[in-house]
Amino acid sequence: MIRVVTFDAAGTLIRLIKPPGVTYAESALAFGYQLDPDRLQTAFRAAWKCLAPPEETPGPSPDDDRGWWKELVRRTMQEAGYRIEPFNAYFDDLYATFARPGIWELFPGIPAILAELARLRIRLGVISNFDRRLYSVLDHLSVLQAFQNIIISSEVGASKPAVRIFLEAARRFQVKPAEMLHVGDDANLDEKGALAAGCQSVLVDHNSDRMQAIFRLLEGCSPLQPREPNTAPLDSAAPRDRAPSRADQDFE
Repeated sequence: MIRVVTFDAAGTLIRLIKPPGVTYAESALAFGYQLDPDRLQTAFRAAWKCLAPPEETPGPSPDDDRGWWKELVRRTMQEAGYRIEPFNAYFDDLYATFARPGIWELFPGIPAILAELARLRIRLGVISNFDRRLYSVLDHLSVLQAFQNIIISSEVGASKPAVRIFLEAARRFQVKPAEMLHVGDDANLDEKGALAAGCQSVLVDHNSDRMQAIFRLLEGCSPLQPREPNTAPLDSAAPRDRAPSRADQDFE
């Protein structure tokens, strides 16, 4: 029986309104630099692909993984052929920007999904390769209180797909891993990690109706009420041209 449903954050619950390259360029304006957003976006993708995840630590990351993000921005600028001075001040502003209102949005249908799961008395959580800025992001989007536990890689010291972060979630909820369903968008980070930990897993596809698999799996726990006719499922409601790629999200 599934007692807990956890969600990945970026790419599953939330998405960036603008690509990272645009935000990087907008932040640079305050320092007197006019940078090409497309050039920065291309450089960002290359830097993201090459940069290894934060190193695993026995406990919370000493700097909340801030150093990792700083290296990502440094490599992005290097890849794009730009140099911003003072770089530290630019990074501080950019880092804070990604926690401000107007940067992230919920995928269509998320509030209805969370409300339905709460009605079924399913406890909810988040398991994300993020840092403490996620609390502010979810608060700005008015969904923070929907989750009983938020498990963040920088606070655990391990990133998905490490089994450790999923087992930490099970520990906090005080359930067996098999009683937990994890919903994510990445086959390696989300599905592989969850299954290795003994959890159940569902991969979402924002171009189809696969999000409804959550409710099909839960049918054995509690009877589901018919969905309201005007409540569109999450995946079918997301425009195809807005479906996120991981490189465009800047966070997992």
